[in-house]
Amino acid sequence: MPDTPFYLDSQPVYFGGFKREYADADFALFGVPFDCTSSYRPGSRFGPDAIREASANIETWSWRTGIDFEDLKVHDLGNVAVVYGDAAETIRRVADTIEDINSTRKVPVMLGGEHLVTLGSAKAIKDCTFVSFDAHFDLRDEYLSNKLSHACVMRRVMEEEGKERIILCGVRATFGEEVRWVKENGIRYMTSRDLLREGAGSSSLWLKERLKNAEKIYISIDMDVIDPAYAPGVGNPEPEGISPTLLLDILGEVIDGRVVGFDLVEVAPHYDNGRTAILASKMIFEICTMIKQARH
Repeated sequence: MPDTPFYLDSQPVYFGGFKREYADADFALFGVPFDCTSSYRPGSRFGPDAIREASANIETWSWRTGIDFEDLKVHDLGNVAVVYGDAAETIRRVADTIEDINSTRKVPVMLGGEHLVTLGSAKAIKDCTFVSFDAHFDLRDEYLSNKLSHACVMRRVMEEEGKERIILCGVRATFGEEVRWVKENGIRYMTSRDLLREGAGSSSLWLKERLKNAEKIYISIDMDVIDPAYAPGVGNPEPEGISPTLLLDILGEVIDGRVVGFDLVEVAPHYDNGRTAILASKMIFEICTMIKQARH
């Protein structure tokens, strides 16, 4: 097991209801219960454990890949010991965790927490293209006088990796100044309307074309990319989102052997009856089996 001191391996339920030995694992999963910059509905700090609880109570077979998640070698490290109110230190701990996981040649799977935690991945994984599925651009330079905000996370990722290494999908919530900045800087994106109109086939072709020269790919999923009809338990819900089926169908076409990790963030379980956490669990099952299939 990595020697980073930041794991709290005390959660009552492991993801999927079981845990493989770290030495044998292909995937290393961990939670980041941090939501100190939430601007509307806080509570994503409870997301990791809610997702774990749901994952232990749903079926694990993937019809997309023909793989049972139970057959994957997944080690649940527990949660990072976040520093409440200290985003910079929390991000540093996330980065250290991912660096440790990478050093043992395992795929990191991170459960948020708010979307800011993705910045830790960008600090740890260099020369990587980040594909963010999100209702928001998250490209503000600062929000409420704070540069380390969930509303700024992709701006900070861009500063780590370069604007040519971010692709934003499912966007529908923004404002005029941000739209102008996105167009002036040539940021690559598809709105939720684009994805819905084009469907999985054309959308995945668009995405694969823009990923053809990527050496490494990291996928970040903010659950508010999904329409609130399916995922109401999020920090910043926005109407006119995409369906879980469309998102998973696109990922099924895009995920290949270059994917070096992914995260799923912004599940705020107190705003629904468990529906969003259940969906998040199922999506993690599916994405892990897609990565496993792509690596064979």
